[in-house]
Amino acid sequence: MNGPTRKKLYTIIAERNGEYCRGCSALASERQLVLDHKDNNNDNNDPNNFQFLCRSCNYIKNPRRPVDMCVSESEDHVESEIERSDKKQPIFRKFVYHQLNERNYVPRKILRNAGAEYAEISTVTADRYLDKICSEIGLCEEFQVGKTIVIRYKREKILI
Repeated sequence: MNGPTRKKLYTIIAERNGEYCRGCSALASERQLVLDHKDNNNDNNDPNNFQFLCRSCNYIKNPRRPVDMCVSESEDHVESEIERSDKKQPIFRKFVYHQLNERNYVPRKILRNAGAEYAEISTVTADRYLDKICSEIGLCEEFQVGKTIVIRYKREKILI
């Protein structure tokens, strides 16, 4: 529902029912009121399907989970981004470490593109994983050979 439609409905419901929460009876001057679909069907915009609820009562009636906890309760569970990353990152790391075990160093572009294909992730995600692998506490480092950025295992630093 767009803003102008919401304003019209708000005025209609306020004139019809009064401006107070149908859950806790708080007035509009005490709490912010929202238009609530009584039947929870957001496509049913019949004025008789609306009531005022304060945000607290609306949340009690229509609880929402945090985005990273959105989990389907059916068998058709849709994998969250965090769950997907938890599965794909070890696959990507295994690929990178295998490549580095075969050679002294590998061009970052090759690790990114081939690793993304191997782990079935985007090249953007592969870049993020490589940034972590090459971080201050990661196992690898980047350096430049000519115009090419390459990655290798970190070398031991000799303390003087």
